[in-house]
Amino acid sequence: MEYRILELLKDIKNDINNKPKEDKWLDISQASNYTNLSKSTLRRYIKDGKLKASSKLGKTLFRKSELESFLDAN
Repeated sequence: MEYRILELLKDIKNDINNKPKEDKWLDISQASNYTNLSKSTLRRYIKDGKLKASSKLGKTLFRKSELESFLDAN
């Protein structure tokens, strides 16, 4: 019984440590600074479907993880 409890605690600890971190949202100025790409280049990549962004709140927002994936692929 004690062994089972220790195994469960170990599993819980692993789950906590492997929990994905909250993804930060960046506006186009922040994304431009982060990627060293111009705002117009970022807009062109969005238009061409090469980069994902959200504009639901009335301004263009990027997930930091999306920008990192995009930079890694290019």
